[in-house]
Amino acid sequence: MSAILTLELGMPHLGRNNLSESGLFKVLGHDRWNRIQVLGGIPTSQIRDDAGERLYATFYFLELNLSPDKPLSAYEENQLVTLHTDLTHYEKIYLDGRYSFDGQPDHWIRCSNVFIYQERGPSKLSISIPATMDFTGIPELPEPPDSLSLCRESRSSNAFWPPEPDDRPLFDGSREFVYKLDIDRDLNGAGLVYFANFISFLDLAEREILSALPDPPPAGLLDARSPYKRRSGYFGNAQATDRLHVTVAARLRMQTGQLGEAFLDLACDFTIRRSSDQKLIMVSSCRKSARLSPGSEDEAWVKRQWSSQ
Repeated sequence: MSAILTLELGMPHLGRNNLSESGLFKVLGHDRWNRIQVLGGIPTSQIRDDAGERLYATFYFLELNLSPDKPLSAYEENQLVTLHTDLTHYEKIYLDGRYSFDGQPDHWIRCSNVFIYQERGPSKLSISIPATMDFTGIPELPEPPDSLSLCRESRSSNAFWPPEPDDRPLFDGSREFVYKLDIDRDLNGAGLVYFANFISFLDLAEREILSALPDPPPAGLLDARSPYKRRSGYFGNAQATDRLHVTVAARLRMQTGQLGEAFLDLACDFTIRRSSDQKLIMVSSCRKSARLSPGSEDEAWVKRQWSSQ
């Protein structure tokens, strides 16, 4: 069953360069849970399994699919964004659906959920089937969503996509950034690190590692980069007192838009492991773009990195 989500962009949704990815996912996360309530006929706080365990429709896969010439930064303050959304399920455990931008069928966001309970707090999450929720209003898939296999495959390569033929690495291998969780900001009402906040951790690690390069990108270019493509797989969560070890591998290339404008195309592959037991809890791959003005400091930096490889 399809529905429409209309959003007027304001400060809670915006970041350093217009629409924030983390801010957008917070809106979609809230909408997905509202859709579950409406279609399932029960408040999310009352979704339980046969054993009486409280279940959460946690996000295990996210995909952003836009274009280099229209990344998230193309959406600005006061702009009205209309998203068409649907929702399906597989065996009453997995949920899957897209948010498609109005008038742009090739621009969409995909979100997949799985019902879990906290077997041993945030460090041990287990899958279960809701017993109190009505699934008759949610179309059933004949087979598991392929987001499951995409996540499994990413764990072996620590990435969702291979490098493009013209990608050039910004440094050898990967580099690590350690993040200490902020209990009052990063956790949600279930005591779990909120799925949308992980995107902010990745962005921070990316910014810090790039800023520490011998020839760092100009500050304005760091602010201008905006995601147009991402896949993220979630494999666990973390205790409130944990630290997260974020690894980043970064590459770049130059692209030319339809009107002949030049773009930086920055690719990053991320992993997150928690300090407590070194368990892998996330893999993410992202591509971001930023327009390059001819003769600018930003363009000069990109050309230096290109010629140095």
